[in-house]
Amino acid sequence: MEKSRSELARALRILMRPIARFCARHSFHIQDLIEAAKAAFLDVAEEELSQSTDKVSVCKLATFTGLHRRDVDRIFKREEIRESGQGLISRVIGQWQQSRRFCGKSGKPRVLRIDQAKDEFKALVESVTTEVTPGTILFELERIGAVEHTRDGLKLASRVYLPHGDIKEGFRIAQSDIDDLLHCIEGNLLGDNERSKNLHLRTYYDRIPVAHTEEIRQWITREGSALHQKARNFISRFDLDLNPRRHDTGAVTRITLGTFSYCPAVEEPAEERATSKRSARER
Repeated sequence: MEKSRSELARALRILMRPIARFCARHSFHIQDLIEAAKAAFLDVAEEELSQSTDKVSVCKLATFTGLHRRDVDRIFKREEIRESGQGLISRVIGQWQQSRRFCGKSGKPRVLRIDQAKDEFKALVESVTTEVTPGTILFELERIGAVEHTRDGLKLASRVYLPHGDIKEGFRIAQSDIDDLLHCIEGNLLGDNERSKNLHLRTYYDRIPVAHTEEIRQWITREGSALHQKARNFISRFDLDLNPRRHDTGAVTRITLGTFSYCPAVEEPAEERATSKRSARER
């Protein structure tokens, strides 16, 4: 059954919530999201148009995406992605990391006093902006885990903004997972063939003692790996590259079985738990 555009628009808003939450966790602003969305639209438009035409032009991309030609020319032709400029929080952290005034002899950021007699943190904030109060900046730094309170004052957390692993490759895999998941859900909700429904399951509990988190994580990893090995053993028998002697003819397709687990070591914020419960009801 065909869904109305307004229903799909509401679905789009729901799908944007995890992206908005990702932005909030990493202090990205709406300008960052808009610029990323423009680039993503153009990436997809180029892929789609390349399948039906020999030449992908600025005009065709602008029509496909609804972007202004100047944005298409800037992003697609000149590959210029605008940084939002360092956000206010990033600028404060950058000043803390780089200014001799707020670093020790070793060049590392000092622990800053926050008492009224000598409020070094206030001095740091005011060296960047006088339009936002130090208290507001401190709240945001605490929210994203960028600072730690110590007996001597406020410490810049060294782990912040120092990601580990291959971020680009990791999120490229996530991109493929999300793309396949959306196709799965669209097929289940919008498709007409009841016999061709895809697997879409989620197991969720929200009152698990933290002490058992690692035991559960290991069990999920062990059993999930066993499931995927079993799936590989079965599905690989049909793959033509692995079985060149098969005599199947006709079209080919791809099969995806994806799994993930999330076991935070601490309780999630109330809003995230409420959203998860709401999402479970909506399904």
